[in-house]
Amino acid sequence: MNEFDIINEWLQIAYDDYSSALYLFGKPNKKPLEIICYHCQQAVEKSLKAYLCANDLDIPKTHDTGLLCRKCMEINEAFSTYIKACEELVIYATETRYPIRIEIDEITAKRNLKQSLEIYDFVKSVLDNAKKSKA
Repeated sequence: MNEFDIINEWLQIAYDDYSSALYLFGKPNKKPLEIICYHCQQAVEKSLKAYLCANDLDIPKTHDTGLLCRKCMEINEAFSTYIKACEELVIYATETRYPIRIEIDEITAKRNLKQSLEIYDFVKSVLDNAKKSKA
């Protein structure tokens, strides 16, 4: 697998996480808000890791989307637009997977869905533009 394939794989898995969250949010019955927010966090984490990979940086073994966003900001200051959202998503990486539940409402889950798609779209756009400028 070459570097281009790996970057695309990161982006595909990121989008799969977002799509899963969106699907679960659309359920008419009780929505699994913790799982939805977990998938939103995962979509952002993988999007940011795709960007780091595309810039030939080592990808930290972390779920800390705030840290990952700051690493991306070192390359492209435009990522600063998303630092607050990335820092807020960190809690969903681990806290939602264990018995002690955190309080999440539908408004928060909907905001996380919106932000995760915005960050994914931003990363994809930046990477597409970089690819075009190299061609």
